[in-house]
Amino acid sequence: MPKYLALFRAVNVSGHNIIKMEHLRKLMENNGFKNVATYIQSGNVVFETDETNKAKIAKNLEVLLYKEYGHDVFIFILDKADLEKVIDSNPYTTREPEPSGIKKFFVCFLAGDVSPQGIDQMNKFNRSDDVYKAIGNILYLKLSQSAADSKLTNSFIEGKLKLKATTRNWNTTLKLLEMLS
Repeated sequence: MPKYLALFRAVNVSGHNIIKMEHLRKLMENNGFKNVATYIQSGNVVFETDETNKAKIAKNLEVLLYKEYGHDVFIFILDKADLEKVIDSNPYTTREPEPSGIKKFFVCFLAGDVSPQGIDQMNKFNRSDDVYKAIGNILYLKLSQSAADSKLTNSFIEGKLKLKATTRNWNTTLKLLEMLS
């Protein structure tokens, strides 16, 4: 049975779109998903399903969440090969985890490929020492300070690129690959 990763956009952030992961696991299992495992509270779910169409899986989960919680949540679906490609393509770091403390490497998953106009908008308004590189539908971030001090928030990225986005730090991204393996 194929194994997938679901990345939920904007759940359990600043008290909005609250979803308890234990309840979510049970909800998914009761709706035909197998071996459901979550990682931290930000909407990272690894599961198995007979369905192989990623767009259909995402839509089914989005409808399920809306019916159960009333939240309109955008969901990104990846398989192991997708996530390995994301990790191996990072221009700023290797497969090594970051040490404890402030995290500087992030992966922003996007709902489409980045346009040159979107990058122009980001360049125009990014006034920090943070750097980024777009490769297809992934934006790699290397922050000069902490995420809390960066202008490269999900809202900023979505506004400039005109794409839905969800961001994970490097260690979380590596852990999710481990869960898919």
